[in-house]
Parts: sequence; C-alpha cells; structure tokens
Amino acid sequence: MKTLIFIKEKFLFVFLLLVILGISLFLQIYFPWKNVFQDPIRYAADDGVYHMRLVENMLLGNHFPKRIFFDPFTYFPYGTYIHWGPFYEYLLAVIIWLISLGKPTLDLINKIAPFYPPALGTLTVLVIYFIGKTLWGRWSGLMAALLAAISSSLLFRSLLGATDYHQAEALYSSLAMLFLILAVSHPRSQKFLFWTILSGASLALYFLVFKGALIFALIIFIILLLYYILEYLAKRQPTWALQSGIIIFTITLVAISLFFGHPDIFHARLYDFRFPVFLLSGIATFLLVGLLGDFFQKLNLKRIYLPLFLLIIGAVSLIVVKYAFPVLYTGTIEALKSINTASLPYARIRDLVAEMAPLTIGGAFETFSCLFYLSFLVWFYLIWRFIKKREAQDLVLIVWFLVAVIITGSIFPAIGLRRYSYYLAVVVSLFCGFLVVKGLKFGFKGLVIWQQQRKEKHSIFLLLGSLLVIFNLFYFVFYPFPLNLIEKFPNNLPKIIINAIGTAQTGAIAMEEDWYETLKWLKDNTPDPGLDYYGLYEEPPFDPASGRIRRYNYPETAYGILASWDVGHMITYYSHRLPIANPFQLGIGTKNEPGEASFFIETDKEKAYQMLDQLKVKYVISDFQGSFAYASFLTKPQWIINNLGDYYLQQGGGLMATEKYDESMASRLHLLDGRELIVKNNGTEINLPALDRFRLVYESKTSSAFLPPNFLNEENPQEIKMVKVFEYVKGATIKGKALNGQRVEISTKVKTNQNREFLFKESLVASNNEFKFIVPYAGLYKIKIGNTERELTISEEEILEGGEIELFI
Repeated sequence: MKTLIFIKEKFLFVFLLLVILGISLFLQIYFPWKNVFQDPIRYAADDGVYHMRLVENMLLGNHFPKRIFFDPFTYFPYGTYIHWGPFYEYLLAVIIWLISLGKPTLDLINKIAPFYPPALGTLTVLVIYFIGKTLWGRWSGLMAALLAAISSSLLFRSLLGATDYHQAEALYSSLAMLFLILAVSHPRSQKFLFWTILSGASLALYFLVFKGALIFALIIFIILLLYYILEYLAKRQPTWALQSGIIIFTITLVAISLFFGHPDIFHARLYDFRFPVFLLSGIATFLLVGLLGDFFQKLNLKRIYLPLFLLIIGAVSLIVVKYAFPVLYTGTIEALKSINTASLPYARIRDLVAEMAPLTIGGAFETFSCLFYLSFLVWFYLIWRFIKKREAQDLVLIVWFLVAVIITGSIFPAIGLRRYSYYLAVVVSLFCGFLVVKGLKFGFKGLVIWQQQRKEKHSIFLLLGSLLVIFNLFYFVFYPFPLNLIEKFPNNLPKIIINAIGTAQTGAIAMEEDWYETLKWLKDNTPDPGLDYYGLYEEPPFDPASGRIRRYNYPETAYGILASWDVGHMITYYSHRLPIANPFQLGIGTKNEPGEASFFIETDKEKAYQMLDQLKVKYVISDFQGSFAYASFLTKPQWIINNLGDYYLQQGGGLMATEKYDESMASRLHLLDGRELIVKNNGTEINLPALDRFRLVYESKTSSAFLPPNFLNEENPQEIKMVKVFEYVKGATIKGKALNGQRVEISTKVKTNQNREFLFKESLVASNNEFKFIVPYAGLYKIKIGNTERELTISEEEILEGGEIELFI
C-alpha cells in the first residue's frame, strides 16, 4: 500500500513538473511565433542576429567546427575580435550539424535555431526545480519552477528567436550552483567528488559562454573560503571546502585555456591574462589557507590569527601587484569597473543603453512585483538559520542572493546593470517558492490545530492568524489579485502573470518592417564588398607602436555602411555588408575619432565628408528615430560630448531643439533629403548649403506622422519616410563664368523609389567672376545665371568618378 501511494505521489510530481515545463514552452513559443517566422526570419535584432551570423559562418563556410574569433564584417574599417565565449554557438551548430547529417542548409538552420532559446529556458526552469527540491523538497521545487517559468526576466531571454547567450548564462550559472549545493550538502558522502566535478564543469561551460562568469567564480570563491574560515574559528576544519574550490577552479582554467591567444593573452577581448591570474590566485589561496590552517593548529595558535594573517597577506599582495605588476593591477580594476561600463570609453553609457542602467528598487518591483520584497524575508531567515546551524548550503544562498542584488543595482544603483536581472530572477524564484510552501504549510497546520482546539478560549486568534498568513502569502505573491478583479482582462490578473504575457507578446527585440525591407534592398542593390561572408579570416596582431589591434587587411572593393549603432549587427546579418558601428558600442565615435554619432551631430559638411572619407563610407542610412530632435537623436550628442550641448535649450520645463540641431547631418539628411535650406525663421535667416555629395537612392514605404519643420514654408510638405539610404559619391563638379555678385542656381528633379518627388537645388553668389557646384545626382539639370537659363545632362559615370564639366554661356 505504501509503495502504491509512493508511486502515485511520484507520478503526481512528474505530471505537475511537466505541466510547468509546458507552461514555460507555451509562453516562449506561442506568442512570438508569427513575429519570428517571417521573411526574412526575425532573430533578436541586437546581439541575437550576430550569434546567428557566427553559427552560419561555422556551418556554411566549409570549415566546421572552427569558429571565427575575429570578424571583419563589423566595425569597418578595423574589424573586431569577438568578446563572447564560443560554446553558445558551438552547441547550436553541433545540434544543427547532427540533425542535418553533416549537410546543413540555411533553411534548416532557420527552422531549428529559433527554438534554441526556449530549450535553454525550459532547462533553466528544470534546474531551478532541482535546486528547490534539493534544498527544501519537491513542493518547494515545483513552486520555484512555476515562478521561474512566468518570470519576465527569464522569459524575455528565452523567447522564440531570442538567440542571444543570456539564457545560457542563467542556465549554466544555475547548474554550477545546483552541483555546488549538492556537494556542500554531502561533504562526506561518496558523491562529493562527483558533484564537485560537475560544478566545475558547469562553471567551465558558463565561462565558455560568457567571460563575465568571473562574477560566479568570485561567488564560489567567497562561499568556500568564508565557510572554511568561519568553521575554523569554531574549531572545525572543513578542508573539503578548499578541495572543492581547487577542483572547480582547475577544471575552469583548463577549459578556457584552449581559447587563449586572440590575438594574444595580453590583448584579448575574450580571455586575457586576468583570467588565468584570477583562477590560479584562487587555487593558490585555497592551498595557502589549508596549509596555514594546519600549521597554526600544530603551533596551537589562537584561531583568530588565521583570518588576520590572511588579511595582512592580502593587503601586502595588493601593494606588490600595484607597483610590481601595474598592468595586472590596472586590468583588475578595469574588470571590476566593467560591471557598470562594459569597459567602454563613454562616461554616460549607463544613461544611454537601457540594459546598462541600474535596476533600482522601483524597477525591481516592476519586474518581480512583491516577490522581490518577499525574497528578503527568506534571506534574513537563511542568515538566522546559518548562524544557528552552520549549514554550508545556506551560506551558498546568502552570498548568491546578495551578489545578485548588487550586480543588478536594485538596492545600490551606483553599482550594477539591469541586464543581470535574470540572475536575480533565479534566486527570487527559489526563495519565494520556499516561502510559499513553507508559509502555506504553517498556515494550514494552524487551521488543523484550530480545528482540534476550536472550543478553547483563545482558538479564535489561531484561526485568524492562520488565515492571515495564507491570505498574505496569496496576496503578495499574486499582487494585486484578487483586489483587481473589477478591472478588465488582462488587468485583473496577478502582476507577475501580466508581465509574463506582456513579455511573451512583445517578443524578442525586433525592428520595424521598414528596416527589414531596407536591408534586403541594401543586399540586392549595392556592390559586393569583396569579402567572403562565410570566410575563416586571418586574425590581425597587436601593434605595440600604436597600442591597438592592427587594422584588418580589407580588399580595395570593401566599403562601409554608416547607420545607427543599434542596427549594425542587422546590416551584417541581413545585408552581408560592413557596418561602421554596432551594438558592441563600437564605431559610435568620440570627440577625437569619427563614427556614427560624431557624424550625425556634425554641422560642418566638410568635416562630415572628412569623417566619411576616413572611414571609407559608401552608404549612409538615416532613420526617423535617430534623426528626429525629440527621439533618439537626443542620445547622439551625449555619446560624444557627455551632454546635450548647444543642440537643445531648456524651455518651460522641457527641451527645445536649437538651430544647431537643424544644422546637424541627421536633420539635413533625413528631414531635408540633403536639400539646400535658405529661409527666414522668426527674423533669423537660416542658410544651409546642400549636402552635395549625398544622393538619396532608397527610402522605405512608411511615412512618419511628423511633418517637416514649420520654417520650411513649403506649399506641399514632403513626406518623411522612416528609413532612407544615401549614397556618398564624389559628385560631378560644374564650373562656369558669371559676373561678381551674380546669383547662380542649379537644380534637378529627383524621384525616389516610392515615387516621391522633390527639387534638389543649390545656389551661390559668383566670386572672382566664376562659380563651382558639386552635384550628386545623374540626370538633367537647370542652371540659372542671372536671367539666363540653360540645361545640362550629367552622366552616372561623371557622378561616380568625380568628373568636371566646364560650362560656357
């Protein structure tokens, strides 16, 4: 009978777990399906498409299983070393290669790859279940898994098509902690070594996905070292903790050592000298602490001397490193700073990139609802229990949660990034899963006792207390339900469920349809840059003279595409072209270096041309969001000069764009099509010459609801399309004679691919009895000199080759 009950109970838990995993897959796949499976397929538009670029390069480049570590197809004209570990792409590529029986195709890749994030996400939910089960039992594990399955932070990273590595971070970090918990929970069992090795292997896989795994290596280091010292002070010596650390760090070091040297260990964007130094230092520390512990015990010294001695050694080591190995010291400091800035040279990057901003308490509540606050109740409870029982698994959870809170910037906004909220989501799910089950058991146990003792005088307090515990748990977990039942669907659901459905419906990061059409046009209608998209590229070495990686040796036919940095990877993936800037925040530019933002905010067209020549740009893509004064153009001066500069004035509690914005390349290209502007605005004459080396070669279908600036005074205002492509050409030079002071005008009608027409016109006052124009469009021009008019036809060859035409009248 007992056996039958056990089997039924086991099947119940398996069934409930499968239901939770089904919920996870449903949310991840059902809602984004239509958005992803389109033509072209829609992977996450920031880094997701770039991971797919790497996977395709591996599988379709006739060099599988080699993966590139340097890519000239981005950050033109330099190219860049890839700072991601290789395992994320390797695993997906191997799966596709096996399914295809060694003959992968692009069509098959696009059928399989979108499901990679949901698979990793569901495995993460499963790992969270096992952590909860290991710590507190099956019911806690199930509840933790359910909360993880509907956590918007985890869900966002595991949606169909969200092929970025962040979900793999959550999976492998959680897996490393699961095996660590199993190891420290059974330090004297035969499986201790087995669990420790698996923890080390999981941490190694995590490192091979994301070099920021140093955070979790530090967590493990703190846990094991702190536990040993605390137990040593209590006259116990858990040497197994130190042995565990040595094994975990050794496995990790061996794994990443296979990928050193891109271009060398001192100048790698991936694994540089800091990684072996940190891991070897950790191993040495574990060995030293163990030896010192034994040595101090033999000398019968006071146990407090060990941590004091270690503090002295640490301080001395830090001083020695700072002065004897300044490169190592500086590198370590930069690694710590990268928690906030990702080692990028932009002072306001945390204000400009959403995922680099701190989560803050308000953001934590918006993301996790009341679960965030409930987690602190469990954290304080675990601290109390650790003080009382000294169980190592409690210390694991205490440190894990504390670091997750810090690196998200949820409590201390000066430190941390909101992007790490998926780490916090794992621990919040675990803690609240435990609290719900523990609280409900406590509440229902109180009801049972009340039922038995309800005739006693004070039983009413037991009843009320038990009901209050149950209601509070239900209310704060499913806040604000049921008090929001009067609202319309879906606003009458719990906040955490509303967040989950909203996240799933929004889908992975995608761009407007105009962008996909534009990028298809770019691929089909622009010259091949002469670089193999599926090539295995020669890695350029570090140049000691310049202190930088040497430029990649591009073919003469290569050229750059200048566009907003956030579409850089899309240009690479969908167009097979070479973007200047990309979502690695490379190619944005600085005060001293040309780039995307520095070009678009430039007001002097000659300086803008110099930037494009230096970067070997052939096409400039402008978009409405990046060009409109009150949209993302706001960020461009902040990237370059750390503030809004003279582009805006404070007015009535808001911002008003100034004439400097009107004069910027972004405004003049996208809003004016590069046309000349001579108008009077409030008594002030605005005189902007035509951008005479740009010709509009493509614009997207959709028109903005925004109308051109009022000061243009156009009878028929031009529509402003969402995306435009301008070709940067040499232009044909037209020279002629005219009397000094005589006004000369040249104009031609332009008809875009959307059948929109506008007049491209330039004008000047003759000087030294001559005039000179540069024109970017081939076709028929009208030239007016005083009262004299004539027509002139300019050929395509003259535009592209920079031909000169002498005009005689």
